[in-house]
Amino acid sequence: MRLLIAALLLVSTALQAQSLTFQAKSAYVVHPQTGTVLAAQNATDEMGPASLTKLMTLYLTFDALKSGQMKLTDALPVSEKAWRMGGSKMFVEVGKTVPVEKLVQGISVVSGNDACVVVAEHLGGTEEQFAHLMNKKAQELGMTSTKFTNASGWPDPAMHTSAKDIATLLTSIYRDFPEYTMYLSQEEFEWNGIKQQNRNGLLRAGVGIDAGKTGHTEESGFHLASTAKQGDERLVVVVMGADSFSAREGESLKAYRTFFPTYHTRTLAMPGKVVVDNVDVYQGTVGKVGLTVAEPLAAYISTAAGEPKITATYKQPLTAPLYKDSPVGEATLTLENGQTFTTALVPVADVAQASFPVRFLQTTLHKLGF
Repeated sequence: MRLLIAALLLVSTALQAQSLTFQAKSAYVVHPQTGTVLAAQNATDEMGPASLTKLMTLYLTFDALKSGQMKLTDALPVSEKAWRMGGSKMFVEVGKTVPVEKLVQGISVVSGNDACVVVAEHLGGTEEQFAHLMNKKAQELGMTSTKFTNASGWPDPAMHTSAKDIATLLTSIYRDFPEYTMYLSQEEFEWNGIKQQNRNGLLRAGVGIDAGKTGHTEESGFHLASTAKQGDERLVVVVMGADSFSAREGESLKAYRTFFPTYHTRTLAMPGKVVVDNVDVYQGTVGKVGLTVAEPLAAYISTAAGEPKITATYKQPLTAPLYKDSPVGEATLTLENGQTFTTALVPVADVAQASFPVRFLQTTLHKLGF
């Protein structure tokens, strides 16, 4: 039995996104429906997260709401620690209570550090214990470059994340809690007689941006994580360490304006459609079978690209019995930037084992070299 590697579509194409250089320390652009990485600039470098930390605070808040651990109408008490928080605030008052929905808005819209502490103390007991919950969830989501020490992103040399991890987090919020993402697109919020605007200026940029979170510290620079949808396509763009408010917005817009007009999702292989035909079968009731993919192979690529190259790897010949849901190899799409998409190869139909006399004859002929 030998291993066969076949190029299914022989015309290779440049699938990697247009090379973009960002005026920022790091950046990451991904198409979440397919997982296609369109741009990555120092995307796994560790940086201070600043207020992008609040995306994890929101994730855990949404998770508690969805599980019934708390309700939007629940009123949470404001501690002195929360009241004394500096930086951006929604201006909660010590000793009073605030509805969870208002706290969610205070975090999402005006980046309230005080609101983060109120939620953290309710869900974790203390903000320090809440940070443990944040880190546990980060590990579960695959955020390998991230460590949180507080709920708001208040500067701490021990706290870090990466552009790729923040893209994973924002994507996870949209995947797991679509019913709450509307708060991330709210443009203004008023509490305690103080009206404040969302710091994400891209909400009014006209490119389909419907959520995001800003962040800034002197040490880390200016951050912006955002997501936009045009038609059926969604992109997530994270820019970290830009020099200014306008730079983080301009660099993010550059990504949206580059990819949305000229890229689309292309499904390259579908279950049930033969991708490798006439594969030899040993000791079966038929001598050949076609192979298909167990799951769709798709990528977000340029509309100008030709047919890409998919590689199939499987043992030859296959030995009966064969079943439609049993993998016999792999189909792999490789992008020019090295990113791969892999799914199992399975027979398009069951192949029963041949009768004993037929199998005996095939075995004998095989041993004789026929």
